[in-house]
Amino acid sequence: MNNRMEEYLNVNMPVPTATELKEAVLKGSIKPLHYGKDFNPFSKMTAAQQISLDMGLGFNLGNTFDSVVPADSVFKGVEIETAWHNPKTTKEMIKGLKAGGFKTIRIPVSWRNHVESSFDIVDPAWMARVKEVVSWCLDEDFYVILNTHHDICPGFIYPDDENIDRAVDFMKNIWRRISEEFIDFSAEKLLYESMNEIRVFKAPFEWTPDYDNEDCVKAMKNTNRLNQIFVDTVRKSGGKNAERCLIIPGYSTSTEGVCWDGFELPDDPAYGKMFVAAHMYSPAHFAFFLKEGANLLTFDINDPASTDPIDERLTKLYDNFISKGIPVALDEFGTVDKENDPERVKCLAYTLAKATQLKINCCYWDNGVFFRYGDGMAIFDREKASFPRTEPLDAMLEGMKAF
Repeated sequence: MNNRMEEYLNVNMPVPTATELKEAVLKGSIKPLHYGKDFNPFSKMTAAQQISLDMGLGFNLGNTFDSVVPADSVFKGVEIETAWHNPKTTKEMIKGLKAGGFKTIRIPVSWRNHVESSFDIVDPAWMARVKEVVSWCLDEDFYVILNTHHDICPGFIYPDDENIDRAVDFMKNIWRRISEEFIDFSAEKLLYESMNEIRVFKAPFEWTPDYDNEDCVKAMKNTNRLNQIFVDTVRKSGGKNAERCLIIPGYSTSTEGVCWDGFELPDDPAYGKMFVAAHMYSPAHFAFFLKEGANLLTFDINDPASTDPIDERLTKLYDNFISKGIPVALDEFGTVDKENDPERVKCLAYTLAKATQLKINCCYWDNGVFFRYGDGMAIFDREKASFPRTEPLDAMLEGMKAF
């Protein structure tokens, strides 16, 4: 660990300039269907579009409130915040992220360890703790995305036909309770996201939808149903929830999940208050550590082998949603530590440049873990509430300057 930290603190991490990034993006071969000076998809500016353009760079407070534990865990109640090896969240952390230049914080929250079997009662201490941290973020003028995260499992939120009735009950009850508790929180700054990476475990279509598979299509249709219940429940609660922006994922929160012909945005009585959500870890063999196939260690902003997987996914999101006036929250992206820090910096810079070109706002996934090969994704030291190296952050901010 000490040797790895020393290496990290001393390695050269050149950050591509905004000019270099713009040139690299523009020479890409994957072009949006509608793009250019004569086409502005945000010309009429709904409330969601205005917020999307103002959200800036986002940060995920990962492996924190989204932690889940088995029933016999030594972690109980509010202690579960630290069950996945991160320290308790502090005001200093939130201030440190603000000082770094982030404008949005996504707070993933798992609720299944904190509800009774009927789902209609949430542990008051857990709810109070979530509200406390959301309040700290709002006090620093962050946009905040609040969701249900690792509640995707049989017995809670699960999209197959066998479990859908129970999933409906969970969605109705948990979002009724969240809506009640946050009803008076800023309608502009606090956004709700229905769920996270809903999928059928270990199915051949778990992460990448198979449009020709009957069971997959059923799961995707059930995802549509759960999203509609989410919207209905939040809007019914009234108050500021009647006008709050809502974020809607598709199956597995993948590009393929929302770009499926059968994906449906829920009916919403509030006009122009909806985002689509997607996650992107691309190129997959670079961004992840995969047991099968080649694990790429390098990234070149001028090599289509590096950039095409990013361009393809973001362009699909642009063509399907942004070009039609519907904002997209790429609310998870990033790359794992493979002891290739300079290459990761280039990938982050390019991703933000391409996303900014297409008016897609992004939240970096930070799990708080440094120097765990194939899993570490931290760029922010939560114990010190600071960035050990600023280059990963600088790269993303430089990418946003390209367009």
